[in-house]
Amino acid sequence: MKKKGFTLIELIVVIAIIGVLAAILVPAMLGYVRKSKVTTANTTAKSIFNALNTSLVDMDSEGAALPSAGDAACDGTSGMANATLSAKVQTYFSDISKVTEWCWACTSGQCVGVGCMNGQYPGSYPKAMTVDDYQSSAGSWTAANALTYAQS
Repeated sequence: MKKKGFTLIELIVVIAIIGVLAAILVPAMLGYVRKSKVTTANTTAKSIFNALNTSLVDMDSEGAALPSAGDAACDGTSGMANATLSAKVQTYFSDISKVTEWCWACTSGQCVGVGCMNGQYPGSYPKAMTVDDYQSSAGSWTAANALTYAQS
């Protein structure tokens, strides 16, 4: 009489093969996840940058006070011009409330850089962050640091 099924040795071999494949694939997948999160943060920074420049054009056409040359702020919270600018940015980029932290810098009525944090991942524009930049200083990034990176 012949029994159907797998032997214990066959099952152990299959489990070992699955373990080896998992050990190879999991680190590779984690790298892709990190890369996508940094890319998302850079995309968010670009959206904020575009919203800022559009807001500055609106403010200029309305005759509102524009941020002065070299002006910079984080989360758009300092000064009357910055509060107005922050409110306008929210009009053009409604998801700004989902961004953990963001900073911007202006010169001559034009936004020259944006840094932001989406959770723990930094993003910047016009110079975009890379995974290598993130890994070189992982854990110490802030939106202000990302802004400095964007302007370098």
